[in-house]
Amino acid sequence: ATTAMTAVLAVGGLLGFALAARVLRRGADPYRLAAFGAVAGLAAFTLVIFAAPFESVGLFALGVAGIGFGAGLFAHCTLTAAMATAAHGQVGVTLGIWGAVQASAAGAAVAAGGLLRDGVGTLADAGTLGPVLANPATGYVAVYLVEVALLFGTLAAVGPLARWAPAQPGFGLAQQPTI
Repeated sequence: ATTAMTAVLAVGGLLGFALAARVLRRGADPYRLAAFGAVAGLAAFTLVIFAAPFESVGLFALGVAGIGFGAGLFAHCTLTAAMATAAHGQVGVTLGIWGAVQASAAGAAVAAGGLLRDGVGTLADAGTLGPVLANPATGYVAVYLVEVALLFGTLAAVGPLARWAPAQPGFGLAQQPTI
């Protein structure tokens, strides 16, 4: 089941990358599109959170696909924005720094998420959090709620970078590049 969900996450990510490539090619603002990726992540994590009480594998899978989609969209757009801001002759260095930041953040997030899941899960299993939260999903939900909070923080950070421009005819997301 874990392998299948990883595949669903990857397919969602590929769809996010593909959409970002298409929309950015048409002149969309990468920061604004990255914000759409964060919003997709908010919706997706909400689906995953509600999958447990509804005992819905389908809702969970849809949420996992949405997480991959939002992450793919966000990653492609932030990479595009980073490379566009690189000084002449520094695109390779910028790409390397972007990759190092992504890998470091992912590693720290997995470690922190695992510690939080285990800690909250232990408290839930012991009944410390009350009978309602004495559930195997409680530790995971705690992690997903932190993810939601971080995505709201992401939107607050990306928002000022996104430049609003009237949509081009026939394409709602397209804008003049900000860079």
